[in-house]
Amino acid sequence: MEPCFLTASQAAKLYEAGELTVTELAISTLGRIKARDDSVRGWAYLDEELVMKRARDLDSIPKAARGPLHGVTIAVKDVIYTKGMSTCLPSPIDC
Repeated sequence: MEPCFLTASQAAKLYEAGELTVTELAISTLGRIKARDDSVRGWAYLDEELVMKRARDLDSIPKAARGPLHGVTIAVKDVIYTKGMSTCLPSPIDC
């Protein structure tokens, strides 16, 4: 199964077992986004370089120091303020 189709718990188990890296999941996920986003148009903001840097950073953390959600992929809705990322008018105050 392509890593981008794993559930969070499946990915976490594979990380723990050393059978998957965060970088491998990031590459797979970015590939899926590239393959589908022209028709889905689900991303208002995506910094591929940052995704890959964070994946490598997470892979370098020793297993003993990792939390239960280590490396689990998430997406943040573009109406939620996230420092350094563009949003789509989360509040009338921002207009």
